[in-house]
Amino acid sequence: MTSYRPILPVSAMGAIYRAIAASGEERAGRSSGVGGTSIVGDASDILPVDHVVIKSVAVRGALGPLTVWVTKDENLNGEISMSKKHWTKIYERTHPPSFVGYRELDLSSNPVVLRPGQVKGIYVHSTRRGDEAIVYDNKEKSKTHDDSFITVLPGRAHVSERAFGSVPIWGCAWRDNREFVGQVRRAFIKYGACYRLWNPSEHLSFGGNFRCAARSLFMCQRRLESPFAKLPDDCIYYILNMMRWDWVNDTGADMMRDKKNARRLRRRQMIADAEAELRESDARMAEEARRREMIADVEDALREPDARMAEDAESNVVPDDHVVLGVDEDGDDDDDDDDDDEMEEDSASDSDDADTGSLDSAESDEYAWGDHVSSVNAFVYNDDDSLSDESDVGGGAGTGVGSTMRSAMATSATFI
Repeated sequence: MTSYRPILPVSAMGAIYRAIAASGEERAGRSSGVGGTSIVGDASDILPVDHVVIKSVAVRGALGPLTVWVTKDENLNGEISMSKKHWTKIYERTHPPSFVGYRELDLSSNPVVLRPGQVKGIYVHSTRRGDEAIVYDNKEKSKTHDDSFITVLPGRAHVSERAFGSVPIWGCAWRDNREFVGQVRRAFIKYGACYRLWNPSEHLSFGGNFRCAARSLFMCQRRLESPFAKLPDDCIYYILNMMRWDWVNDTGADMMRDKKNARRLRRRQMIADAEAELRESDARMAEEARRREMIADVEDALREPDARMAEDAESNVVPDDHVVLGVDEDGDDDDDDDDDDEMEEDSASDSDDADTGSLDSAESDEYAWGDHVSSVNAFVYNDDDSLSDESDVGGGAGTGVGSTMRSAMATSATFI
């Protein structure tokens, strides 16, 4: 079964009106020039008020042709601009002079509506010539009036015969920090408050006693032995919706105190949340610093072997001021050339020695062959008889033959 909630009214049908009276003794005040006076109204959000309706404004002085202007519903960040384009005329009428009694300017046909927390300016102007049109005085305090519904702030006095004019009769056109003057028990602003009605979404806007009563009704309705148990939820909703905010003895002072305590608690909670977030941020920063430190340590540990290897390589390099024995670094090219020349000379001498040795060995071989012809050469026939005959007859020829044979043998012996 689908549950639903009834559609309840959110605000009262009618407004409860009251008047703001001037506080203090009667003050004669001063008349503005041919201008008017602006005031600022601020609706309070202390009570469960839906809106405030300003029904009338009362002024005194020479009066004359009067107009009432109100600021438009614009978001100007709380500032009141004195430019005509930001204002709307809601009243225009001519009044006779009234220096003692107040003349009420009825705004019921076009009332000024203020929502909780909303700020609006009201500007009353007279086009009468002279300097006695509307009575005003210097402000006595920062707030002209302040209650649980509305706050009236000081405004400006305007000295000009034209609405929002900038050309005065004398002095400056706009005079800051001015306010209405009045008489005790005489009203200069009459307004009405339209209250909000209870709804589940508006529960926290009501006072502590009202909230306790709402909880008690629902607790009784949940108990079977209670007569309220026979009522459905819709009936409880309508009962609470029709109850006024002050029926259970809630007052504006109590609700103001509760709201101040709630704001104080919210402020403390915000401070605690900010401190917790700051501590969390510090912890994250510390963790990040530790992580970076660990990374730096690892990088240093990885760089140490490379540094040691670089140091070992540098220690093995021979400095320039050290000289190695047996090596002349300045004359490397000359020494190389000299060594090449010496090697060529040695090789040449070696070749000469080799040639000389070969010749000597050849000569020695020939000498050996000649000395041992009779004993070594097997092809020579040694006969004493023939030798004597040959020496006598043809020794020259025999000698020639023998020499030729020895040369041939020597040559063959050389190639063996």
